[in-house]
Amino acid sequence: MDHTFFHALIVSLAIPGALYPFIKAVHRKFALLQKSNPVPDPISEHRVRVKELLSIFLGQQKLFQDFKPGIMHAVIFWGFLALLLRAITLFMMCLFGFQFHLPLLGSNQITGRLFSLITGMATVSVLIMVIYAMYRRYVQKVKRLINTWGAAFVLGMIAMLMITDLLFDGVFHGIRNTGFLWYSPFGSTLGILFAGSSGIVNPAMVWLGHFCIVLHCLGILAFLVYLPSGKHMHILTSVFNVYLRPLHRTGRLVKLDLDDETIESFGIEKMDDHTWKDVLDLYTCTECGRCNDQCPAALTGKSLAPREITIAENHFLQDEDADRILTGCATDEPVKQLIPDVVSEAAIWECTTCHACEQACPVNIGYVHRIIGLRRAANLNRGEFPKELKRVFKGMENNSNPWNIGASKRGDWASDLDIPFFSDTPNAEFLLYPGCAGSFDDRAIKVTKTLVQLLRKLNISFAILGSDETCCGETARRLGEEALGQSLIHANIELFNELGVKSILTTCPHCYNTFKNEYPDFGGNFKVIHHSQLLAGWVRNNPIFPAAVQLQDVTIHDPCYLGRVNGDYDSARSIINGISGLITTETEKNRSKSMCCGAGGGMFWMEETGERINHSRFDELMVQQPSQIAVSCPYCLIMLSDAAKDKQVQDAVKVQDVAEILLSAIDR
Repeated sequence: MDHTFFHALIVSLAIPGALYPFIKAVHRKFALLQKSNPVPDPISEHRVRVKELLSIFLGQQKLFQDFKPGIMHAVIFWGFLALLLRAITLFMMCLFGFQFHLPLLGSNQITGRLFSLITGMATVSVLIMVIYAMYRRYVQKVKRLINTWGAAFVLGMIAMLMITDLLFDGVFHGIRNTGFLWYSPFGSTLGILFAGSSGIVNPAMVWLGHFCIVLHCLGILAFLVYLPSGKHMHILTSVFNVYLRPLHRTGRLVKLDLDDETIESFGIEKMDDHTWKDVLDLYTCTECGRCNDQCPAALTGKSLAPREITIAENHFLQDEDADRILTGCATDEPVKQLIPDVVSEAAIWECTTCHACEQACPVNIGYVHRIIGLRRAANLNRGEFPKELKRVFKGMENNSNPWNIGASKRGDWASDLDIPFFSDTPNAEFLLYPGCAGSFDDRAIKVTKTLVQLLRKLNISFAILGSDETCCGETARRLGEEALGQSLIHANIELFNELGVKSILTTCPHCYNTFKNEYPDFGGNFKVIHHSQLLAGWVRNNPIFPAAVQLQDVTIHDPCYLGRVNGDYDSARSIINGISGLITTETEKNRSKSMCCGAGGGMFWMEETGERINHSRFDELMVQQPSQIAVSCPYCLIMLSDAAKDKQVQDAVKVQDVAEILLSAIDR
């Protein structure tokens, strides 16, 4: 098989024919990024970013959350990385002859032989995984996968590239009559088959080898042309999307400058309002559906589906809005608004902001902040929100709580407990901040009182604000009422600084997250600890653990804003495991995969359509048939307790906060 003018001519003509549309398409997409808004935070902490690049991009870590398809995709990805040099070699063979090899990669060199072994294994492995991918799509028909022509084209193209590589390698070895070679087990075996007993490859097979190498190179160029136009754009962008992820976005809403009079609208009203990272997210979506599989709204039949929002925005940007944005020319036609022209209004109000979609996404796409951006635009620019929120906003504005109970009653829960006020005891170790739920909801108040008993047993000094306590602002901000949320935050910071508050102890993960991750943006820097963290530390440091009366199974529900958002999955488990007689049982959806109770993102205050999220989560927790369900969040406590009542099993299983379980064990 000698180099021919035919190979060089075809490939030489095809290369510029493919590069031109590829570069043109990529340039257009890059221009759209440049037209987008800047990200609010500088790109820093590069050591952390490199670590994520190694684990999430190269290591494909997130894919293994769904193990079988994760292995499939990872093998294809790693295989392509291994085959990059092989692809370059084949191109050079077409252009300069089949004797070509890259430096140190000749067949008479050990490095070349190892390279040949690795690429041969990679080719076969990728082909097997592509066949498995086709099986999942077209035989199993996995629901979360969208079977577009593009998906079929890409799988077929990858299969073709692997087959042509193997066939060319087989003919290459057959003509040279190499026999079996350990460093080319597949190619040399095919060579033996092609040569047959005569040891000579017939002319038809020789032409097959010529055809395969040219088809392989043309296939790579065709794939290159297709990349910028389909979902496989993520092959080009995912490395950047992973590296440039806003490290502090999870658990933190970016502060809006409401005093800037040059800003005509707030939030995300139209496509122009996205940052360049938002647009990069749209480019990078693989359409794999892992976000939908973890979204509690999507799982319970609601209209919200994170992937569909991302796909809709991306298609709208590419197909309808790109020319307007790039030219900057005003037209007679009004600029389309994302709601309702692209995203349904119902969908954005069904999000619990639980971040399960972001945890599942293998390429670090952000969904929650974009949905809240749409809520902000609806709220701040148009005054549009679900009717039931009117009372919630009024309650927070007038009485600083979404229950709209008189502000003077906020400290009534402690009226008979003789708890000191922080204004009288500035040297108290902690400001105990029960939050709105812990101050006004009867079930959550029991937890607050339980914590007071535990703090006294542990000799920890604390004080409360009483009627001076106000809402932390979390609910308002996640419902898009940024102005109200900021006013509550500023009022709290002013009060805390005036009183000299240094450390805040709270039972609510939502308050915990807001104080810890969002208050610093407004100048409020305090040490924040969740009650489960404090109690877990005490349990771990005690050599004699309290004993339960009888053996009991306890299933732990991980709150979204303590676990997935802030990475604490162990405090609750340390408490339960530190009590002899209690056995921790885990559900399928635990830790980072824990399903939301349905209360987050202000959903606690809104009407829910379809299957109730708290019912779905309760059913999943009951698979292990526990005697107790342990929670660490007042909203989770309320939602799961309500689910137990609705299903009339409240006598069979107790839903309790970890503080209640610990106090019960101590008192025994």
